[in-house]
Amino acid sequence: ATGVRFRELPFTPERILKGLRGEQPAAPAPLPPPAPTTPIGGWQNPFVKRGGILAGIAAVCAAAIGIGAAVLPWRAIAPIARPDASVYSVATIARGKELAALGACAVCHTTEQGVLNAGGRPLETPFGTITTTNITPDVDTGIGAWSYPAFERAMREGIHRDGRHLYPAFPYTHFARTSDADLQALYAYLMAQAPVRAETPKNALAFPFNLRPLLAGWNALFHQPSTFQPDPAKSETWNRGAYLIEGLGHCSACHSPRNALGAERQDAYLAGGFAEGWQAPALTSLSKAPIPWSENELYAYLRTGESRFHGVAAGPMAPVVKELAALPDQDIRAMAVYLASFNETVTDRPTLDALATTLEATTAVTTAAS
Repeated sequence: ATGVRFRELPFTPERILKGLRGEQPAAPAPLPPPAPTTPIGGWQNPFVKRGGILAGIAAVCAAAIGIGAAVLPWRAIAPIARPDASVYSVATIARGKELAALGACAVCHTTEQGVLNAGGRPLETPFGTITTTNITPDVDTGIGAWSYPAFERAMREGIHRDGRHLYPAFPYTHFARTSDADLQALYAYLMAQAPVRAETPKNALAFPFNLRPLLAGWNALFHQPSTFQPDPAKSETWNRGAYLIEGLGHCSACHSPRNALGAERQDAYLAGGFAEGWQAPALTSLSKAPIPWSENELYAYLRTGESRFHGVAAGPMAPVVKELAALPDQDIRAMAVYLASFNETVTDRPTLDALATTLEATTAVTTAAS
């Protein structure tokens, strides 16, 4: 969408905005040309003619190794007796509840009129239907037998306690960026909830997407399980917002386009995507909103679900805003600061009011004429 390929983190506003303006980052110094090879019997070895083929072979080998490792039996982590919730402090559980709200865990893991976090909600994807799992601490059908190491591995690497790969519809690619302390608090909160016995219906995925070992290759190509690292050039508030949005908030999971294999296109971070049949608009200067987003309007929208200049939260965003009500004001403000930094146009409130009035008057005239 931007025409610029960002191959590595961090996704800073400066890099995104330069891409929107068509300013390519400085290219690295070119590598020296490969040494000429001596033909053998008049035949030129194609593998030394270009490095692209070797790189492709290396990628295939890496994926094959990952797939092989994915089916090894010792990847399973032994079950445990359900943890006693009394070992966790009230403050830790409360913090975990906030983090679960930030991650909108209940939004995906609860069916309509269903029991909280008992799973069973079908998620439509281009590859078929994936059904969300039971994340209550039921020992048999939920995560009650999961140790913290098993839980952490699922959140960071997308691997089930029994060693199976989880589908990236579960956004572990974002959750991996979460700090150890926050993952521990989230684990405490989930284990402190009432267990619910609820079997998860099977997924309905087309071949070959129903072959979980293939996800090892997907991870090798598209996933780096590294925790969030703050940008020292940015403010503490900006970094806090980046941590919340890039991690458990996983905003780009909906607001970024995806490639043919379902991975987020990192060259179009927050440039708009789709979620449950709804268009998730761009959160950068690529936004088509007639009035530019500002920090204050982003804050109002995330805090209350309504912005005078942008309307109310609807569709998949409505329950997300409802969950965000559990977060403190300073976290919502930090998220607004981070998102606003990707919008190049900064306009004062009087100018925004005047623009809104003009647009409202134009709309009213058009509606009356029609």
